[in-house]
Amino acid sequence: MSRMRNPRFFFFSLLKWASQVSLETQIKPLNPQTFEIESHLPRTLTPRRFSTVNPGEKLSVKTRIENQRKAQAAMLDYFYITRGLQYLVAESMSKNAPLFNDNLLQKLDCDTSTDDADADVSLSITRFLRFHPINEFEPFFESLGLKPSEYSHLLPSDKMFLNEDAFLLENYNTFWIYGVGLKQMGKIFKEAREVFGYETGVLAKKIKAFEDLGLSKSFVSRIIVCSPSVLVGDMNVEVAKALEILKTIGVGFDWVSENLSEEEDESYDWRSMHRVLSLLRDLFLNDSELCELLKKHPRLVFEDSGEWTLFLAGFLTKLGSSKSDLSSFFLNFPGIEVKKCVVNLRNCFVFLNKIKMECDEIGKIFRDHSSWLGACSLKKPRTLLDRLNVGTKRLCQVIQENPEVMKKWTMGLKVQPLPPTGEEETSRLMKTQFLINLGYEENSEEMERAVKKFRGRGSELQQRFDFLVSLGLNEKDVRNMVNAFPQILCQASELLEAKINYIVNELGYPFSIFVTFPSCLVFTLQRMKLRLGMIPFMEGKAKTKAISSLLGCSDQHFVSHYVNRQPDGPKHWEDLKKQILYE
Repeated sequence: MSRMRNPRFFFFSLLKWASQVSLETQIKPLNPQTFEIESHLPRTLTPRRFSTVNPGEKLSVKTRIENQRKAQAAMLDYFYITRGLQYLVAESMSKNAPLFNDNLLQKLDCDTSTDDADADVSLSITRFLRFHPINEFEPFFESLGLKPSEYSHLLPSDKMFLNEDAFLLENYNTFWIYGVGLKQMGKIFKEAREVFGYETGVLAKKIKAFEDLGLSKSFVSRIIVCSPSVLVGDMNVEVAKALEILKTIGVGFDWVSENLSEEEDESYDWRSMHRVLSLLRDLFLNDSELCELLKKHPRLVFEDSGEWTLFLAGFLTKLGSSKSDLSSFFLNFPGIEVKKCVVNLRNCFVFLNKIKMECDEIGKIFRDHSSWLGACSLKKPRTLLDRLNVGTKRLCQVIQENPEVMKKWTMGLKVQPLPPTGEEETSRLMKTQFLINLGYEENSEEMERAVKKFRGRGSELQQRFDFLVSLGLNEKDVRNMVNAFPQILCQASELLEAKINYIVNELGYPFSIFVTFPSCLVFTLQRMKLRLGMIPFMEGKAKTKAISSLLGCSDQHFVSHYVNRQPDGPKHWEDLKKQILYE
């Protein structure tokens, strides 16, 4: 115990200070005029400073450490002797609130460079607190390990002293007696603040309810610290249900205690954990199998309180997995985080859906290969399509024949292009011949660039070309059209026919419009119907605008120039959009 905790020392220090003041008064007689003037000055104009160094002078590290130690002793005396707090609480607040003590020292500007430094620091704090009461909840919360940003909104607006909140201190003592540390109490306060407001005996009763389940004191303490929410409401019932399942399948409480984490950012929802255990027990008829599974992969229960495991089971069920499929999957579960497994399976599903694989085929692949798919991090779909240098139809066929080929397409591995087939080679020859007929020189750079632009099989390109000619267009005109806009032939013949019928038969434009404005066939049919459908409602010059202007401009330009400037234009525009949407 420090000297400042001794009342006798405090008394003699006070006498020493009084004698020094008396001695200074005798040596320097008071000037009546000066005294008269100073007595009329406001107290705020003559502040007393308890400093032995000049303002702005930097203190050494040793001096700061000494000041902190003496400040802790002085604060202990204040909280314990002056404020009458329990010694346990007072000691914790004085020693475990360094930020609060440092801020107090900065206000006092104290130093220990003189012989009376000990008294100087102590008296400075004592005098300061005599006229400046502090909010005792600040050092109290900091002693629990909370940062100012975490407890600033928790400070009561109608209280300054801890003794005003009797239930807070009572529940604090209950936790301390039960073996819960200060930092652990801080975690409880952040996650279940209402616990510290329980009336007398309520908290002790809730804790005893866990002991009545046959749990040891240390195990109950660990459950409370790892999941403070168990003290709120009837969550103890969920704990009992989960532990009963574990006990039935032969898993001991020691296993639970080992896998519970006391990290600040980790907390457990026993209701969710009970749901996971119930699901797994429903999947496994053999308790010994389930016991071995949990001991091998405790993450299934404890990672995010089993939320990812529930999501995983639901995801596989939607893809058609049966109970036996799920039990087989969990028995062969990869040794990775459950969340990572879910992400990998999701990415695989996105990839297969991206290449337009049938839903039944996707479900079959997941039912038979989900165990190793969950451990594989596939590259992004676009990257794979570019690296494999193959179309989606061929890619689906390759995966269906041998799903394990996807193991070669994971992150970190170099993806090799798939070998060409005879059908692909034939298609390339037909595409080359088609481009030669369009006027491209064989084996030239222009030919290579054109091969990439003209997507689709060679037979399909020739078929679409012939279809345009069959409509009555000159073959030379069609050749010029597709040379200028190769995207025209990247569409199915049915789509080309629908666009041409709309422009020629419904709007009444001649076929020559496609020669002068071939890019109109590149725009979507929906864009055509929406924009060209506004022509009957236009007035003035807008009605005579070329369709190239109407289709080629941006959406913002079209609305501002051809919709908003027409009578009832916005209304007709919205009606068209609704009509096209429901077609």
